[in-house]
Amino acid sequence: MQISNAKPSTLVLALLLLNMAVASLLNTHVYYSLETLVYKQYENYLLQVKEQMHQTFSNAPNSQWQKKAIMLGQAFDTECLLIDRKPENFSAEDFKLLQLKQAQSGLIDINSAVIYYPLDNDFVAEIGPIAFTNWQTFILDWFSWFCAIFLNLPIIYWYLTYTEKEKKNVSTMLKNLPFNVTNDQQNIYENIQQLNELILKAQQENSERLILQRDLLHGVAHEFRSPMARIQFALDMLEETPENEHERLRHSMHTALEDLDKLVKELLYYAKLKDSEAIITLEKVNLHDICIAAIEEVNDFYPEVSFQITTTDPVYTAGNTKLLKRLLINLLRNAGRFACTVCKVALVARNNDISITLEDDGMGIPPGKSSRIFEPFTRLDASRSRDSGGCGLGLAIVLSIVNKHHGTVSLVEGKLPGACFEIVLPSNHSK
Repeated sequence: MQISNAKPSTLVLALLLLNMAVASLLNTHVYYSLETLVYKQYENYLLQVKEQMHQTFSNAPNSQWQKKAIMLGQAFDTECLLIDRKPENFSAEDFKLLQLKQAQSGLIDINSAVIYYPLDNDFVAEIGPIAFTNWQTFILDWFSWFCAIFLNLPIIYWYLTYTEKEKKNVSTMLKNLPFNVTNDQQNIYENIQQLNELILKAQQENSERLILQRDLLHGVAHEFRSPMARIQFALDMLEETPENEHERLRHSMHTALEDLDKLVKELLYYAKLKDSEAIITLEKVNLHDICIAAIEEVNDFYPEVSFQITTTDPVYTAGNTKLLKRLLINLLRNAGRFACTVCKVALVARNNDISITLEDDGMGIPPGKSSRIFEPFTRLDASRSRDSGGCGLGLAIVLSIVNKHHGTVSLVEGKLPGACFEIVLPSNHSK
């Protein structure tokens, strides 16, 4: 297992085991020797204190004992007391040892760091506890912490260096990604979170594209049936019909082929618009002029319908002239198919956006179709239209063009009895 790929919990466990092993070795070979050395020095120091007590009290009269005791206490930074030589003032072992001849020069209780010096049969001088401090005792007291620091500090330094290096590598990778996820004001974790959001968004877009491709495939298969059937029918009839009928059949085949060609072109145009990465060229456009041009282009197809625009003031926005004209032509052709006598277009410039309203006096949207009219290959009631109704991509193309301009299109309630579409575009959109 490589350390670079190890989990934090594994590293912590390995570090803990390493500390335990090193601590055991150090305690056995270093700490014990150091402790023995310090213990011997402490014993020598206590012997020196005992000798000092003997020199202080051996020839001192009774009247000087208290004064001498105070001086000794101050010299060794502890207390020196004169206590009665009674069993209750000592431990059983110390009281027994004080009766021995060897104890007349002083008795050391190493466990409590106290020294007793018999003054006479009634009193004993007691000094302690006696502290012993030097650099070796300091090291002994902090030995475990020193070992832990010196052992773990290089490991921690290596880990922090490695982590910082990995963060820099990730930052470099983020900068080289085809997504704009780096920001000097953000840390690496915020950038990774932003990258995660972009990936999720890309996954959602891919899912939507797959659904779109599936729906388009089904729609294309369905739309191809009718012209292909007409061509097949005409080919079958060529051999059985009189020669004077051949021209009519050939015309039918040409018409079917033209319908197929129109369908393919519309599909390619729609697929191009649906490509989220496709960039459109924006320019300052006059929506009033575009509306006039679109009306002039569809006016001849529907001579019984009066196309009217209710404003003469120029309204400007940042957009693509060709796409916006196509948008209006599709809506006007859709309105022309179902209008009875009139179709009205209204432009309204508001504070932050521009509203384009297009309504007709036809029968309106059939029940159940309003929620799906912008989906590909969704047709309105073909029995009420004056032409074939197109290939079912007109309103889907309208929605795609509006999305490219960061606007919205929706069905609203109008003044005329027919359908009323409202398009809202940003007034000062810049990409």
